[in-house]
Amino acid sequence: MAFVIGNIVKGLYNAVFRPAALVTVPTGGPDRSLPAKVDQAFRLGIVYLVNLTLYAGPLTVAGIGIGSGQSIPPWLAGFTGTEPGALLRFLAGFVQNSLYLLGITVATLVGAHIALVITLQSKGFLRTAHSVVYSTSIYLAGIFTVVWYLTSAEGVATAREFVINVQVAFIYRMIDLTESDLVFGIDRPDVIVPGEFSTTGEYAIIVLALLLVYYFYSLYLGTRLNHDAGRFEGVLVVLIVILLPITYVIGSIILATIQSGSFGI
Repeated sequence: MAFVIGNIVKGLYNAVFRPAALVTVPTGGPDRSLPAKVDQAFRLGIVYLVNLTLYAGPLTVAGIGIGSGQSIPPWLAGFTGTEPGALLRFLAGFVQNSLYLLGITVATLVGAHIALVITLQSKGFLRTAHSVVYSTSIYLAGIFTVVWYLTSAEGVATAREFVINVQVAFIYRMIDLTESDLVFGIDRPDVIVPGEFSTTGEYAIIVLALLLVYYFYSLYLGTRLNHDAGRFEGVLVVLIVILLPITYVIGSIILATIQSGSFGI
């Protein structure tokens, strides 16, 4: 138990003060033999699952992910023939909370490694996986946790509205970019910052901004340190990761517009 706690404390220390140590593949990593690669993949899987549990567990306990008035996924409800109980609802919420982080982790991993392959800088998929697993399961999980906190906490209404306005303004910017007449469910915000932040809300926004910087910087460091890549390749990986949500939103807008029959092609 002390060993586990020690590793958690060390990981948190590295995440704040030594991000390079956090994302760098250990000496004698997965390059030497097939058994070493399998062992490294297994270790990364365990690390990710543990961090995913530490992220999704508290959120689900707090009631985030699925409410009493919501239905659980049909495939999960199929395990019982009766009305879903508290345990099944908790499991459904845990799965839903986990899928957000898992989906972005996979997209980041694929996007980052494709950038390395295209630029002929890749020294192995597991090297990319190492940096992505640690950066997403710590920094990105932290970002999601702060966002979830802002959606439900008291005394952070201005900060919550600010985060929502940024997201809504981004989606409307993508709608304008595609010249679509798609109607979004929320009005375009008149101002991004609706007023003064409370002290708690201000701290939450600062933490959110710092986590974003750490996240992108850790991906940059992982690219350079694990693949001996140059600055250009490191920046390229970060740009591709930034472009992923933009591409997803634009694709969703175009698809929704086509389905509505109002996209001129």
